[in-house]
Amino acid sequence: MTRRRSVTSVDVARAAGVSQTTVSLVFSGRAAGRVSDRTRELVESTAAELGYVPSGPARVLRGGRPQVLALAVPDVRNPYFARVLLGAEQAARESDLAVLLVDTAADPAWTDRLVDMSRVGLFAGAIVYAEPAPVTARLAADLDSVVFIECPDPAGRSSVDIDIAAAMRDVVTHLADLGHRHIGHAQADLRRSTFQLREHHLAAELSRLGLPPAARYRSPFSITEATTAAARFLRRTPVTAIFCDDDILVAALYRACAQLHVAIPADLSLIGFNDVDLARYLAPEATSVAIPAEDLGRLAVQALLADIDGTAPTHVTAPLSLSIRRSTGPTPA
Repeated sequence: MTRRRSVTSVDVARAAGVSQTTVSLVFSGRAAGRVSDRTRELVESTAAELGYVPSGPARVLRGGRPQVLALAVPDVRNPYFARVLLGAEQAARESDLAVLLVDTAADPAWTDRLVDMSRVGLFAGAIVYAEPAPVTARLAADLDSVVFIECPDPAGRSSVDIDIAAAMRDVVTHLADLGHRHIGHAQADLRRSTFQLREHHLAAELSRLGLPPAARYRSPFSITEATTAAARFLRRTPVTAIFCDDDILVAALYRACAQLHVAIPADLSLIGFNDVDLARYLAPEATSVAIPAEDLGRLAVQALLADIDGTAPTHVTAPLSLSIRRSTGPTPA
Protein backbone atom coordinates (compact mmCIF):
# COMPACT_ATOMS: atom_id res chain seq x y z
CA MET A 1 0.00 0.00 0.00
CA THR A 2 1.40 3.38 -1.02
CA ARG A 3 1.38 5.99 1.74
CA ARG A 4 -0.09 9.32 0.68
CA ARG A 5 2.39 12.21 0.84
CA SER A 6 1.45 15.12 3.10
CA VAL A 7 0.71 18.44 1.46
CA THR A 8 3.51 20.94 2.03
CA SER A 9 3.81 24.71 1.88
CA VAL A 10 5.62 24.27 -1.44
CA ASP A 11 2.52 22.57 -2.86
CA VAL A 12 0.33 25.44 -1.64
CA ALA A 13 2.69 28.04 -3.10
CA ARG A 14 2.78 26.27 -6.48
CA ALA A 15 -1.01 25.89 -6.64
CA ALA A 16 -1.66 29.50 -5.61
CA GLY A 17 1.03 30.90 -7.87
CA VAL A 18 2.90 32.61 -5.02
CA SER A 19 6.27 32.12 -3.33
CA GLN A 20 6.83 29.75 -0.44
CA THR A 21 7.86 32.78 1.64
CA THR A 22 4.40 34.25 1.11
CA VAL A 23 2.79 31.03 2.34
CA SER A 24 5.05 31.03 5.40
CA LEU A 25 4.16 34.65 6.20
CA VAL A 26 0.44 33.89 5.99
CA PHE A 27 0.59 30.86 8.27
CA SER A 28 3.02 32.42 10.76
CA GLY A 29 0.72 35.35 11.46
CA ARG A 30 3.27 37.80 10.00
CA ALA A 31 1.46 38.71 6.79
CA ALA A 32 0.25 42.15 7.96
CA GLY A 33 1.94 44.87 5.93
CA ARG A 34 3.79 42.28 3.83
CA VAL A 35 1.04 40.36 2.01
CA SER A 36 -2.13 41.89 0.55
CA ASP A 37 -5.51 40.75 1.87
CA ARG A 38 -6.38 39.34 -1.57
CA THR A 39 -3.20 37.23 -1.69
CA ARG A 40 -3.67 36.08 1.91
CA GLU A 41 -7.23 34.93 1.13
CA LEU A 42 -5.98 33.12 -1.98
CA VAL A 43 -3.30 31.29 0.01
CA GLU A 44 -5.75 30.31 2.75
CA SER A 45 -8.39 29.04 0.32
CA THR A 46 -5.81 27.11 -1.70
CA ALA A 47 -4.46 25.53 1.50
CA ALA A 48 -7.95 24.50 2.53
CA GLU A 49 -8.64 22.92 -0.87
CA LEU A 50 -5.38 20.94 -0.74
CA GLY A 51 -5.82 19.92 2.89
CA TYR A 52 -2.63 21.65 3.99
CA VAL A 53 -1.97 21.49 7.75
CA PRO A 54 0.59 24.05 9.05
CA SER A 55 3.44 22.89 11.25
CA GLY A 56 3.14 23.08 15.03
CA PRO A 57 4.98 26.43 15.36
CA ALA A 58 2.93 27.92 12.54
CA ARG A 59 -0.35 26.85 14.19
CA VAL A 60 0.74 28.52 17.41
CA LEU A 61 1.66 31.72 15.60
CA ARG A 62 -1.57 31.72 13.60
CA GLY A 63 -3.47 32.09 16.87
CA GLY A 64 -1.26 34.91 18.15
CA ARG A 65 2.30 35.63 19.17
CA PRO A 66 4.79 32.79 19.85
CA GLN A 67 4.79 31.42 23.37
CA VAL A 68 8.59 31.44 23.74
CA LEU A 69 11.19 34.08 24.66
CA ALA A 70 14.87 33.58 23.86
CA LEU A 71 17.59 34.25 26.47
CA ALA A 72 21.15 34.39 25.09
CA VAL A 73 23.95 34.19 27.70
CA PRO A 74 27.76 33.87 27.42
CA ASP A 75 28.15 30.58 29.31
CA VAL A 76 25.32 28.33 30.51
CA ARG A 77 27.79 26.46 32.75
CA ASN A 78 28.27 29.51 34.97
CA PRO A 79 25.87 29.18 37.94
CA TYR A 80 25.20 32.92 37.83
CA PHE A 81 23.29 32.58 34.57
CA ALA A 82 21.16 29.82 36.05
CA ARG A 83 19.82 32.42 38.47
CA VAL A 84 19.16 34.88 35.63
CA LEU A 85 17.26 32.12 33.81
CA LEU A 86 15.25 31.34 36.95
CA GLY A 87 14.10 34.95 37.27
CA ALA A 88 13.27 35.12 33.57
CA GLU A 89 11.33 31.85 33.70
CA GLN A 90 9.29 32.98 36.69
CA ALA A 91 8.34 36.24 35.00
CA ALA A 92 7.60 34.50 31.68
CA ARG A 93 5.30 31.93 33.32
CA GLU A 94 3.15 34.76 34.66
CA SER A 95 2.31 35.51 31.02
CA ASP A 96 2.02 31.83 30.01
CA LEU A 97 5.36 31.94 28.20
CA ALA A 98 8.49 29.81 28.28
CA VAL A 99 12.19 30.72 27.91
CA LEU A 100 14.58 29.23 25.35
CA LEU A 101 18.22 29.32 26.56
CA VAL A 102 20.99 30.05 24.01
CA ASP A 103 24.71 29.59 24.88
CA THR A 104 26.55 32.22 22.83
CA ALA A 105 30.02 30.91 23.70
CA ALA A 106 29.24 27.42 22.39
CA ASP A 107 27.96 28.57 18.99
CA PRO A 108 30.02 31.05 16.93
CA ALA A 109 27.07 31.52 14.56
CA TRP A 110 24.51 32.12 17.30
CA THR A 111 23.55 35.60 16.06
CA ASP A 112 22.66 34.24 12.62
CA ARG A 113 20.66 31.43 14.20
CA LEU A 114 18.83 33.85 16.47
CA VAL A 115 17.93 36.14 13.58
CA ASP A 116 16.81 33.18 11.44
CA MET A 117 14.63 31.81 14.25
CA SER A 118 13.10 35.24 14.71
CA ARG A 119 12.31 35.59 11.00
CA VAL A 120 10.36 32.31 10.95
CA GLY A 121 8.56 33.28 14.14
CA LEU A 122 9.92 30.69 16.57
CA PHE A 123 10.03 33.16 19.47
CA ALA A 124 8.32 36.40 20.41
CA GLY A 125 11.46 38.30 21.38
CA ALA A 126 14.99 37.93 22.72
CA ILE A 127 16.99 38.91 25.80
CA VAL A 128 20.72 39.19 25.10
CA TYR A 129 23.32 39.26 27.88
CA ALA A 130 26.75 41.01 27.82
CA GLU A 131 27.50 41.31 24.14
CA PRO A 132 29.75 43.93 22.46
CA ALA A 133 28.37 46.93 20.57
CA PRO A 134 28.65 45.44 17.03
CA VAL A 135 26.54 42.47 18.10
CA THR A 136 23.90 44.59 19.83
CA ALA A 137 23.70 46.88 16.80
CA ARG A 138 23.12 43.95 14.45
CA LEU A 139 20.46 42.36 16.68
CA ALA A 140 18.74 45.70 17.32
CA ALA A 141 18.41 46.10 13.56
CA ASP A 142 17.32 42.54 12.75
CA LEU A 143 15.07 41.53 15.67
CA ASP A 144 11.59 42.96 16.08
CA SER A 145 11.74 42.79 19.88
CA VAL A 146 14.95 42.60 21.93
CA VAL A 147 16.22 43.67 25.35
CA PHE A 148 19.89 43.89 26.32
CA ILE A 149 21.43 43.16 29.75
CA GLU A 150 24.88 44.53 30.62
CA CYS A 151 25.56 45.60 27.03
CA PRO A 152 27.63 48.75 26.35
CA ASP A 153 25.31 50.21 23.72
CA PRO A 154 21.70 49.01 23.51
CA ALA A 155 21.31 50.78 20.14
CA GLY A 156 18.14 52.54 21.19
CA ARG A 157 16.45 49.40 22.53
CA SER A 158 15.40 48.61 26.10
CA SER A 159 18.19 47.62 28.49
CA VAL A 160 18.88 46.40 32.02
CA ASP A 161 22.22 47.28 33.59
CA ILE A 162 24.07 47.00 36.90
CA ASP A 163 25.79 49.76 38.91
CA ILE A 164 29.41 48.62 38.59
CA ALA A 165 30.83 52.02 39.58
CA ALA A 166 29.16 51.92 42.99
CA ALA A 167 30.19 48.28 43.48
CA MET A 168 33.87 49.05 42.85
CA ARG A 169 33.65 51.96 45.26
CA ASP A 170 32.39 49.57 47.95
CA VAL A 171 35.12 47.01 47.16
CA VAL A 172 38.02 49.47 47.35
CA THR A 173 36.63 51.29 50.40
CA HIS A 174 36.22 48.00 52.25
CA LEU A 175 39.79 46.89 51.52
CA ALA A 176 41.25 50.33 52.27
CA ASP A 177 39.43 50.44 55.61
CA LEU A 178 41.13 47.13 56.45
CA GLY A 179 44.51 48.71 55.71
CA HIS A 180 45.23 47.17 52.30
CA ARG A 181 47.34 49.21 49.90
CA HIS A 182 48.69 46.59 47.50
CA ILE A 183 45.61 45.18 45.78
CA GLY A 184 45.51 42.72 42.89
CA HIS A 185 42.90 42.15 40.20
CA ALA A 186 42.08 38.69 38.81
CA GLN A 187 40.61 39.55 35.42
CA ALA A 188 38.31 37.27 33.46
CA ASP A 189 39.95 36.35 30.17
CA LEU A 190 36.91 37.46 28.18
CA ARG A 191 36.61 40.63 26.11
CA ARG A 192 33.30 41.79 27.51
CA SER A 193 32.40 45.36 28.41
CA THR A 194 31.25 44.38 31.89
CA PHE A 195 34.79 43.23 32.76
CA GLN A 196 36.31 46.31 31.16
CA LEU A 197 34.05 48.48 33.32
CA ARG A 198 35.16 46.63 36.45
CA GLU A 199 38.78 47.30 35.56
CA HIS A 200 38.07 50.96 34.80
CA HIS A 201 36.13 51.68 37.98
CA LEU A 202 38.52 49.69 40.17
CA ALA A 203 41.41 51.79 38.85
CA ALA A 204 39.44 55.00 39.38
CA GLU A 205 38.65 54.14 43.00
CA LEU A 206 42.23 53.17 43.80
CA SER A 207 43.39 56.47 42.34
CA ARG A 208 40.74 58.41 44.27
CA LEU A 209 42.06 57.02 47.55
CA GLY A 210 45.70 57.55 46.58
CA LEU A 211 46.44 53.81 46.35
CA PRO A 212 48.82 52.23 43.81
CA PRO A 213 47.33 50.76 40.61
CA ALA A 214 46.17 47.16 40.88
CA ALA A 215 48.55 44.37 39.87
CA ARG A 216 46.57 42.42 37.29
CA TYR A 217 46.55 38.98 35.73
CA ARG A 218 44.17 37.35 33.28
CA SER A 219 42.48 34.10 34.09
CA PRO A 220 40.30 31.67 32.12
CA PHE A 221 37.19 30.19 33.71
CA SER A 222 38.51 26.63 33.63
CA ILE A 223 39.15 25.89 37.31
CA THR A 224 42.40 24.02 36.60
CA GLU A 225 43.83 26.69 34.33
CA ALA A 226 42.59 29.45 36.64
CA THR A 227 44.36 27.80 39.59
CA THR A 228 47.62 27.66 37.63
CA ALA A 229 47.31 31.33 36.66
CA ALA A 230 46.53 32.31 40.26
CA ALA A 231 49.50 30.40 41.67
CA ARG A 232 51.83 31.94 39.10
CA PHE A 233 50.59 35.42 40.04
CA LEU A 234 50.95 34.85 43.79
CA ARG A 235 54.53 33.59 43.43
CA ARG A 236 55.71 36.76 41.72
CA THR A 237 53.41 39.53 42.98
CA PRO A 238 53.39 40.96 46.54
CA VAL A 239 49.73 41.81 47.14
CA THR A 240 47.69 41.59 50.34
CA ALA A 241 44.25 41.52 48.70
CA ILE A 242 42.79 40.53 45.34
CA PHE A 243 39.51 41.50 43.69
CA CYS A 244 38.21 38.83 41.28
CA ASP A 245 35.90 39.39 38.32
CA ASP A 246 33.94 36.24 39.19
CA ASP A 247 33.44 33.86 42.12
CA ILE A 248 34.88 31.03 40.02
CA LEU A 249 38.19 32.92 39.95
CA VAL A 250 37.95 33.27 43.74
CA ALA A 251 37.60 29.50 44.05
CA ALA A 252 40.72 29.05 41.90
CA LEU A 253 42.62 31.41 44.19
CA TYR A 254 41.54 29.36 47.22
CA ARG A 255 43.08 26.29 45.56
CA ALA A 256 46.27 28.18 44.70
CA CYS A 257 46.55 29.50 48.25
CA ALA A 258 46.23 25.97 49.61
CA GLN A 259 49.05 24.83 47.33
CA LEU A 260 51.28 27.72 48.39
CA HIS A 261 50.35 27.62 52.10
CA VAL A 262 48.88 31.12 51.97
CA ALA A 263 46.23 31.66 54.67
CA ILE A 264 42.91 33.39 53.87
CA PRO A 265 42.42 36.09 55.14
CA ALA A 266 45.47 36.22 57.44
CA ASP A 267 47.90 36.42 54.52
CA LEU A 268 45.61 37.36 51.66
CA SER A 269 42.10 38.86 51.45
CA LEU A 270 39.85 37.92 48.54
CA ILE A 271 36.70 39.46 47.06
CA GLY A 272 34.61 37.94 44.28
CA PHE A 273 31.81 39.08 42.02
CA ASN A 274 28.29 37.64 41.44
CA ASP A 275 27.84 36.12 44.94
CA VAL A 276 26.62 32.74 43.72
CA ASP A 277 26.23 29.82 46.14
CA LEU A 278 29.85 28.85 45.49
CA ALA A 279 31.00 31.88 47.52
CA ARG A 280 29.35 30.41 50.62
CA TYR A 281 30.62 26.88 49.99
CA LEU A 282 34.24 28.00 50.31
CA ALA A 283 36.03 27.93 53.66
CA PRO A 284 36.13 30.59 54.89
CA GLU A 285 33.03 31.90 53.14
CA ALA A 286 33.97 34.45 50.50
CA THR A 287 33.18 38.14 50.41
CA SER A 288 31.54 38.94 47.07
CA VAL A 289 29.68 41.63 45.15
CA ALA A 290 26.07 40.46 44.98
CA ILE A 291 24.14 40.90 41.74
CA PRO A 292 20.36 40.45 42.00
CA ALA A 293 20.50 37.96 39.12
CA GLU A 294 16.92 36.78 39.37
CA ASP A 295 15.73 40.39 39.42
CA LEU A 296 17.70 41.06 36.23
CA GLY A 297 15.99 38.14 34.50
CA ARG A 298 12.59 39.29 35.71
CA LEU A 299 13.17 42.94 34.74
CA ALA A 300 14.39 41.91 31.29
CA VAL A 301 11.29 39.81 30.62
CA GLN A 302 9.02 42.64 31.75
CA ALA A 303 10.87 45.07 29.48
CA LEU A 304 10.67 42.61 26.57
CA LEU A 305 6.92 42.09 26.95
CA ALA A 306 6.46 45.87 27.05
CA ASP A 307 8.54 46.15 23.88
CA ILE A 308 6.42 43.51 22.16
CA ASP A 309 3.33 45.52 23.10
CA GLY A 310 4.81 48.64 21.53
CA THR A 311 5.93 50.52 24.64
CA ALA A 312 8.81 53.00 24.26
CA PRO A 313 12.28 51.65 25.21
CA THR A 314 13.21 51.74 28.91
CA HIS A 315 16.54 51.65 30.72
CA VAL A 316 16.92 50.24 34.24
CA THR A 317 20.05 50.10 36.41
CA ALA A 318 19.98 47.58 39.27
CA PRO A 319 21.93 48.35 42.47
CA LEU A 320 24.60 45.93 43.71
CA SER A 321 25.70 45.18 47.26
CA LEU A 322 28.86 43.89 48.90
CA SER A 323 28.28 40.72 50.92
CA ILE A 324 31.09 40.87 53.50
CA ARG A 325 32.18 37.49 54.87
CA ARG A 326 35.33 35.94 56.29
CA SER A 327 37.61 35.99 53.23
CA THR A 328 38.55 39.61 53.92
CA GLY A 329 40.47 40.80 56.97
CA PRO A 330 43.08 43.32 58.11
CA THR A 331 46.25 43.61 56.11
CA PRO A 332 49.11 41.40 57.40
CA ALA A 333 51.49 43.12 59.82
